[in-house]
Amino acid sequence: MHMKPMKQKLGSLILAIALALSLAAPASAADSLPFTDVQEGQWFHPYVQDLYDAGIVNGVTATLFQPTGTVTFGQALKLVLLAADYETQAPTSGHWASGFYDLAQREDCLPAGLDLGLDEPISRLEIAALIVETLDLSRTSQAPSPFADTDAEAALILWDHGIFEGTTANGQTLFYPQDNISRAEVSAVIYRLYQYEPPEEPGGSQEEEGDYFYFGNKKVYVVEEMPKQSYDSSLFQQDENGFLTYDSDEYSCRIGIDVSRYQGEIDWAAVKDAGVEFAMLRLGYRGYSTGKIVTDAYFETNLQGALENGIEVGVYFFSQAITVEEGLEEAKLVLDTLQGRELDFPVVFDQEEIYEADARTDNLDPSTASDIAVAFCDAVKDGGYNPMIYANTRWFVSQMDFSRLDGYSKWLAQYYRTPFFPYQFQIWQYTSSGSVDGIQGNVDLNLCFTTDF
Repeated sequence: MHMKPMKQKLGSLILAIALALSLAAPASAADSLPFTDVQEGQWFHPYVQDLYDAGIVNGVTATLFQPTGTVTFGQALKLVLLAADYETQAPTSGHWASGFYDLAQREDCLPAGLDLGLDEPISRLEIAALIVETLDLSRTSQAPSPFADTDAEAALILWDHGIFEGTTANGQTLFYPQDNISRAEVSAVIYRLYQYEPPEEPGGSQEEEGDYFYFGNKKVYVVEEMPKQSYDSSLFQQDENGFLTYDSDEYSCRIGIDVSRYQGEIDWAAVKDAGVEFAMLRLGYRGYSTGKIVTDAYFETNLQGALENGIEVGVYFFSQAITVEEGLEEAKLVLDTLQGRELDFPVVFDQEEIYEADARTDNLDPSTASDIAVAFCDAVKDGGYNPMIYANTRWFVSQMDFSRLDGYSKWLAQYYRTPFFPYQFQIWQYTSSGSVDGIQGNVDLNLCFTTDF
């Protein structure tokens, strides 16, 4: 398969997107978008904003971007081929995209079975297959499909390489393979394509030694001294109440939830009768834009209700600290609130990515993020509690120095069918859309694999 080096500069895609999407002439850089149908807070806003500011895209009119508009097969061909550093192609027949179609045929870039007219809308799975063929990509992990609605190889490959992320709905990650890709979605895909760098192959004098895996297009070396997870995926089963269980002689597993003020008033007796054995309670949080730290309004009520009904309890703090000093401030609030009360489960440092323009931690580097987590955990330990770190896979792999986290328990958020993570973790949050008697609406469900806290 022929593949030229990917373009690495944003400006090199101006002609590609402007022509392929039949947009107006590129605009000059702007501080805000003129489009009434692209607003701050919408998931695609940052992608459209960055491409517009770079002079790459404009709207279908002066004030409309038409984010839900479809992308044709011809447009997708041009986008993907130019992003892969092929040259612009003149028409070879009556259609403007015919030259790109002929090029794709010559270079073996067309996926098997793709039979579309150049003016027909292209689906999400079809453009995924086109990207995979053009860039000659393959899987970089053996993780099970993150998508509840497809196991298609092209979708899994682009997930591995960080080009397609899917959509979270009702606690599931969905690809929507048959849906036509929209202008908003293709903006996100193109943004990731121009940033994409093929993973390095092992070897070479400067190559780090040791086992590694890929998360997206990031090569992550496995820290040898860190304990490795060994859960058997075949042993995960769903019980009659809808809870995930793990039947093993090696691990003593317990069913749990995590809650905050968002669950409102909870009938803890009903929660206990439903089979819940432990609860992780949000003690407090720091505002992602204001930086103000706050105690959860329902913490004391939830703590009393859980304990009175024989449910074991741990607590967590949702951090948006950007300095070690702020991390220590959060730990102090936790310790001051607990006042030495005994807990069966750990005190958890919860560090997450917030997809908002003004989120404080969005530009937090791994070294600083790890400094903050370690400072919080050490302060909690000095206060007489067992510390734990909560994060999703992406944050653990990309936003923290995992080699510095040995000695702390881990709580993994990963909404897969079975957990995939190279290192040992003690609690697995496997869905955010669980249903439990005594709680109105959705609630996070968890499995704990140890009694040793």
